Amino acid sequence: MTNKPKTSFGLTSGLARFFLQNRAFAVVWLALFVSIAGIAMVSPLLAVFAQDMGASGIWLGLAFSGFALSQIPLMLLIGRLSDRFGKRLFLWLGLLIFAVAAAGYFWSPTYKELVLFRILSGVGSAMVIPTAYAYVGEMAPRGHEGRYMGLFNIAMIAGFGIGPMLGGMVYDHLGMDATFLSMGILSSLGFLVAFFFLPGRKSSLPAEGHREVSTPFAAMLRDNTVRGVITFQLVLGLSYGAVLAFLGIFMTSELGTSLTLVGIVMSVRSILNGTLAYPFGWLADRMSRVLLASIGLAVVGVCSLVVPWAGSFALMMLVFVILGIFESMASPSLNAITVGKGRVLGMGSVMGVSNTASSIGLLIGSLAGGAIADSFGTAWVFRYAAIFVFAGVVAFNLFMRRERQGKESGVCVENSGQGA
Repeated sequence: MTNKPKTSFGLTSGLARFFLQNRAFAVVWLALFVSIAGIAMVSPLLAVFAQDMGASGIWLGLAFSGFALSQIPLMLLIGRLSDRFGKRLFLWLGLLIFAVAAAGYFWSPTYKELVLFRILSGVGSAMVIPTAYAYVGEMAPRGHEGRYMGLFNIAMIAGFGIGPMLGGMVYDHLGMDATFLSMGILSSLGFLVAFFFLPGRKSSLPAEGHREVSTPFAAMLRDNTVRGVITFQLVLGLSYGAVLAFLGIFMTSELGTSLTLVGIVMSVRSILNGTLAYPFGWLADRMSRVLLASIGLAVVGVCSLVVPWAGSFALMMLVFVILGIFESMASPSLNAITVGKGRVLGMGSVMGVSNTASSIGLLIGSLAGGAIADSFGTAWVFRYAAIFVFAGVVAFNLFMRRERQGKESGVCVENSGQGA
């Protein structure tokens, strides 16, 4: 087969050759990494910026998760349209919108305008995230889904790893406007990489076995694997929204740390997550993906629960090191399950549903977190997130068990992912 050398890369070698031989993968990877690094410079710190501008409560939550307000209604539509009309155009438009939103952050005179451009960022994210994952999912051969998605996860995770640390340092030394300007430069660079170098459809044919299909949303929601993916992404997004939206406020007010140290804590989590995403993706192609995803998600819940008891910068670092390791166990396995189901129901559509669930969770996590912080204190934000994560682990396994029982009884004949 002509594509065999491009897909049979090992755990510790051959990655450079793989990137050189897979231009489409490399370009999407690089464009996403650069753009996410720019977004991550400001995203976890926006609640602190908004607080400095006079925001409180729900407005603080919106400063972090307002983008989900536009993501949620658009992701499903864009995922379906990308299955019909291709993904390159949506990637271009989304990356361009990131750059426009950065200019809006720079201009915003009050926290209300800041939230408005955060919502605009969500439009870009609705175009970029599901289509980028679907683009890569179409390339992944059967049995290699975990490795492909693990390697691609590094782009997003490494971006989120480097971004907060850079953002915190730029803010502490040069101020908020310089942070927004830096985001604009990186977002523009991501757009230019994709616009000039991303090959067209004919240059990146889908992997063998992929079919261009489109399934009604009602039918997708009756599928137990899709229900499991939605549940997983919902509670993981809720935890992410609650923890990251209020971590900066908790550390600066309760521990007395600078935003540079906040950025370092967030970056350590993401750097570990990115470093381990490919090895865990490789493992997900050889073990039960449901088991790996469940263990990872459960430990995420434990780490969220203990955040209020981390009374020093060193202890907080330890919590987020553990969180990063186990998040990197969970995400590639879940994404591999999603890719398998995308082959059956439509890659863009399934990725759209998955990412919409994550956005809904993130929005609920941060907004409910704002209300909880006002009523009970910031510490309870992390505890409520943990409770929902634990419930999500149970629900996810129930749905995947039903899927497995359906296969055994002959209801479903197409595998939705190894170990699922």
